Amino acid sequence: MHWFSRAFLFFALFSQFSLADTQKPYYRVAILDRFFPPVEGFSSAEQRDQHLALYGLVDVDDDDQKEPLYHGDLVRLLASNNQFTFITYPIQDNRSPISEILNNLRKINARFASQPIDALVLSWESSTLISNFDSLLETTQAEAYKNKVKEMGKSSEVWRDTYLIITELEKLTSKNVMIYTIAGNGGRNMVNTFSFAEGVVTVGAVESELDSYIANNAFVDTYAQAAYQLVRIDDAYGKPLGYDLNSDRCIDIPLNQLSGFRKTTDYPKTFWKVLKGSSFAAPTALKLELMKNLKTSC
Repeated sequence: MHWFSRAFLFFALFSQFSLADTQKPYYRVAILDRFFPPVEGFSSAEQRDQHLALYGLVDVDDDDQKEPLYHGDLVRLLASNNQFTFITYPIQDNRSPISEILNNLRKINARFASQPIDALVLSWESSTLISNFDSLLETTQAEAYKNKVKEMGKSSEVWRDTYLIITELEKLTSKNVMIYTIAGNGGRNMVNTFSFAEGVVTVGAVESELDSYIANNAFVDTYAQAAYQLVRIDDAYGKPLGYDLNSDRCIDIPLNQLSGFRKTTDYPKTFWKVLKGSSFAAPTALKLELMKNLKTSC
């Protein structure tokens, strides 16, 4: 075959594969949460240890030191897929989480023309008693409930910001952004007022045994797994490789991310504590929705 023909064939095949890659479904997912390390960093090793003790959620290797995995890091792990790109918007220390959520949503809306997103995970809540609105919530009354939150905001900075968050969420859903938030962990008598926002998907727990812990009301749109336990993954020879969070036999937390890496060889088969909450149901539900037409792999 002439060199020119071979070169043309190679170019055609390369272009075909490149085109196939660009045609794969691809999603940009924003997460508003607390991540490790914080944006402001640490001034000392002691401050780092204190921060981990305060915000770290797991001590997988049982060495009395929390792993560098905060709430948002676990949310991102549960939502992760090799065809998702995550844009993280951190909740900073020493500031009201509600005001931080509002500021970040304003940034997302302001940047949307140049930095669009397809989806957003908001695994936080601004909850109150259902009785503050109605003895029996009705989705048809969402506008009235939002006005009630607005009224509450006249005498409370938190509720003022909550109402403004609802309006920012609705700006995004009007742009066809998929937003998944949580039912809330205050129990059956509570409602997460973020769920009043039009177009937002509110996620509760599929586990019936969590009914007394995780809210379940008329504004809960769907349900997903809310309880998880980290399980060690070994190779064919029984050598530990890392930990699986969502029972898909994929390594979510490699051993080299653990504080005890190279200090121990006795990694527990499971992390004793079950991680539970609607915070973990929301990213799972979003992932399942986005993956409807996707193939998944570790």
